[in-house]
Amino acid sequence: MVRKALRSSSKKAPERDEALSRVLKAIRNHRRMTVQQVADLMTLNKRTYERFEAGEGFLKVDRIFCFARATDSDPYALWASVKMGTPDFALACIDSKLVLLFVAHARELFLQEGADLASLQAAPIVEALKVAFTMLSAELNRSRKAASRWLGDPNDPPAKG
Repeated sequence: MVRKALRSSSKKAPERDEALSRVLKAIRNHRRMTVQQVADLMTLNKRTYERFEAGEGFLKVDRIFCFARATDSDPYALWASVKMGTPDFALACIDSKLVLLFVAHARELFLQEGADLASLQAAPIVEALKVAFTMLSAELNRSRKAASRWLGDPNDPPAKG
């Protein structure tokens, strides 16, 4: 029974390793950084970094955070992207640090409320997050509209002058 559990979990490890590799490469490429640049910023030799980026060896949380500092990316969004199996989420959060900010605010709530946080039910959390994400979506829509007005909508006829 233990062997079966080890075998099934070992099947997940290669998937996780491949996803990690895709996410790390996508972030590094998005930042237009070379393997050597990231390795230097992480104080790793190039070959050690290449193995890390390839998803080889044991996954160390500290190394994920070190990579995020080196590439100015969101370590929590990076980890979530690995779990999702795609780099898209990490890239979408790379500059806003959305998940990092979420975790920071959750930490503040914990520091304020302490162990009482355990008694918080899921429903008010979901409602609060719905409100927050609706506001963020509205902000994105405002930004898109402003950009469209500034750049000019290709579907609008040119102004007669």
